[in-house]
Amino acid sequence: AANEETLRPGLRQLRARVMARVVARDLAGLADLAEVTETMTTLADVAVEHAAAVLMARLVDRHGTPRSAAGEAQALIVIGMGKLGGRELNVSSDIDLIYVYEEDGETDGTVPTSAHEFFALVAKKLYMLIGETTEDGFVFRVDLMLRPNGSSGPPVVSLGMLEDYLQVQGREWERFAWLKSRVVAPRAAVASGRAL
Repeated sequence: AANEETLRPGLRQLRARVMARVVARDLAGLADLAEVTETMTTLADVAVEHAAAVLMARLVDRHGTPRSAAGEAQALIVIGMGKLGGRELNVSSDIDLIYVYEEDGETDGTVPTSAHEFFALVAKKLYMLIGETTEDGFVFRVDLMLRPNGSSGPPVVSLGMLEDYLQVQGREWERFAWLKSRVVAPRAAVASGRAL
């Protein structure tokens, strides 16, 4: 799906089909635990990456590309924590996400906005696109409590803000939580070595 309107039901219908297949295979004894967790993790990865790409494209059309002070294009980096980070999702797992962007800057469009505001809007829409319950259900319940300052913190942080938080305010358990983390999206940023 190339837009939010078709993606919202499309992702939920995809989840329903994947769930029906994996549950049937599990109940029939044809799927082991590794197949179930890999299937659910792959579903989450695909849903988050595609939804983030669609939302980014739509907001770039409106505000332009977010750029760093040096003029480089920036992307929203979605980090999976916990079971998602460890590729251990089961059929009832929620997904723990942290949204990060590289550095402060501004978009280059005719209606510019700060990089922080741009990515905060993407994060808000992504949360609703994946986690909101509609007549088709939901894709995954999304938990953002592992982000800096939990529910009182901003929905998205720059890498600098994240580093400062972890060094100055981060509690030991928060630092340990990063041992089971990985970049979920965009995969292109991971392949190029730009993500974290």
